[in-house]
Amino acid sequence: ASNFDDLNEIVDGTPFDRHLRFLNFGYRVLDGETPRGPKLGFAFPNKDSAQLLFQTIGDTPLDGRRVVEVGCGRGGNLWLVRRYHEVAWTAGIDIAAGSIAHCAKTQDRPDALWAVGDAEDLPLASGIADVLVNVESGATYPDIERFFREAVRVLAVGGRLLYADIVRHDLVDPYCRLLERLGMAIDDQRDISANVVAARDERAERQQLAFATASPQDRATMAEFSGLTGSVLYREFAGGAHRYVTVQATKRAEVAPPADRILTEEERARSRATSDIAVEALTLTSRAGRSDADLPSS
Repeated sequence: ASNFDDLNEIVDGTPFDRHLRFLNFGYRVLDGETPRGPKLGFAFPNKDSAQLLFQTIGDTPLDGRRVVEVGCGRGGNLWLVRRYHEVAWTAGIDIAAGSIAHCAKTQDRPDALWAVGDAEDLPLASGIADVLVNVESGATYPDIERFFREAVRVLAVGGRLLYADIVRHDLVDPYCRLLERLGMAIDDQRDISANVVAARDERAERQQLAFATASPQDRATMAEFSGLTGSVLYREFAGGAHRYVTVQATKRAEVAPPADRILTEEERARSRATSDIAVEALTLTSRAGRSDADLPSS
């Protein structure tokens, strides 16, 4: 949580504060592909980030639905959901108090709820959500199975999980099997690594220019949070060790979750290794106790 609070502190009071809604890597539509979701105007800011959310949503109906996002960050995804859909309400959960404070300040409305909470122990009643969104957050969780169990718990029967993240290449199928054991039907699963790499490559120069006046330490911090070309997380999925995947899954029935773990010990170890990589990448440039001399060279 302190890493994301560092990010909020970096941009707080800068011209970027009110505009930095999205923290995801983005999705670039490649030649021959048809973009999913609403058509965005030419001048729409953060178009690639919005397109990643649309890709994650797919054909999921949202009008009239209760939409929860776990790992909501600075609220961009839920802002976009309400912009294009007549949802019943939205709720954003994030472990970083600074992010939740920002959301509550910039999106203070009766149909938008915000709360600090742990993804592995959600402060939500069972069956309260029709849609649960999780974008580029799960990779940092120490125990991804606990999160998936919690996600299934808070979804109503017929509700849908919309998941997008960097996943180790040999864990994609185990994650899908885990969800199926928990009563979910996998409706769609896609590898969008090429689209995410294209988005990062195209936006890298522009984002580096945006933070050109920041300190070297803050620039390095933003490079990791933004997944710029050459950052640790970018190298992980661009090189093939990890894949960037989206999963849409529907809760088909109330199923008593198995008491025993579903992922094997080896699979849990691989998942924790991914979490370690993600967390380390996001703390390489944490300002607590570091000087510019501590930063990795470019």
